[in-house]
Amino acid sequence: MTALAAVLVAAGRSRRMGEDKLWVDLHGRPVWRWSLDTLLATPTLERLALVVPSGSQERYRSRIPSSAADRCLLVAGGETRRASVLAGLAALTDVGYGDACLVLVHDAARPAATPALIGRVVEAAGSSGGVVPGLPVPDTLMGAGGEHVDRDGLVAVQTPQLGRLSDLRSALAAGDFTDEGSALAAVGLEVRIVPGDAANRKLTEPGDLELLRAILRARAVPLERAAAGMRVGIGFDAHRLVEGVPLRLAGVPWPAEPRGLAGHSDGDAAVHAVIDALLGAAGLGDIGALFPGDERWSGADSGELLRLAVERLASAGWRPVQIDLVIVAASPAIAPRRDEIAGTIAELLGVDVAAVSVKGTTSDGLGLPGGEGIAAYAVASIERA
Repeated sequence: MTALAAVLVAAGRSRRMGEDKLWVDLHGRPVWRWSLDTLLATPTLERLALVVPSGSQERYRSRIPSSAADRCLLVAGGETRRASVLAGLAALTDVGYGDACLVLVHDAARPAATPALIGRVVEAAGSSGGVVPGLPVPDTLMGAGGEHVDRDGLVAVQTPQLGRLSDLRSALAAGDFTDEGSALAAVGLEVRIVPGDAANRKLTEPGDLELLRAILRARAVPLERAAAGMRVGIGFDAHRLVEGVPLRLAGVPWPAEPRGLAGHSDGDAAVHAVIDALLGAAGLGDIGALFPGDERWSGADSGELLRLAVERLASAGWRPVQIDLVIVAASPAIAPRRDEIAGTIAELLGVDVAAVSVKGTTSDGLGLPGGEGIAAYAVASIERA
């Protein structure tokens, strides 16, 4: 069986973005990690060369999932995309991959590539030549001088692109090309075109970011399930409301409320539920085990307890991905401060605010949350750090 490897190109300079676009947070993961995780989930993919700016290898290494560390080669890139791809191919050669190895080459700035798209590219591989995904050009085209350009037969090509290791190496060495398919075609090899994916956009300019956020948010749960090591936990907590205590709930103060929550710390039932969900997902016990009822935690800020819980997860090799929080209270109303709460919890967790969902409801006067107290439920998903 022919071996399959990949080169993930993450060595660009992001000139048009004005910042390092590959480290922009997209729902709890930097842009490049979405590409990495999807490639690593590809059946039969053995190794991946992650090509990064020279001197940044350790920064990238710190965010590679520990379960995939032995499959990833960190490679210093060059001044051009061509040089970076050649560096990745050389790294694969150095660890024993031969000329016949199939190599997927993907731009890390395309975080929305799907397993289905990668599958189409791999399945179309022939004995020589290459494969590229492409989309028909929908717009009318015009030359710089105003002349009409016939768009029939034209496609906009995407990545990942595929070729044999020796073919890619020889073709890229023959000249400076903007993509692998062009290089392979220039030296006379057949390049097959498979249907691309309109959502597989390249992050080039700031305006692309919100479109990609929306695309990836819709895919967040399926991608996490595809990534090795995802876990989910459930948390619950409830505290009675008492006079003479300031209310702190979901990490924010509520100075207009006449009563606060009784508890050994500040009684923040919502944050406590999040902590229990995270600890449960990681198999690390519960909030009582991590913060026992002794003097150390008397009156403690629950936000700080959440930070410590995230550190405990990190020491065990986990990181938060998403939180879904439901607060059950007759008062205060949660909806007017939902965005503030989501932002506060996201900051405490170190995730994008879009990864935190906050909802408020009442119990129609039934039980403790009917007016005597406040309860909260949380569902947390985590992944291997």
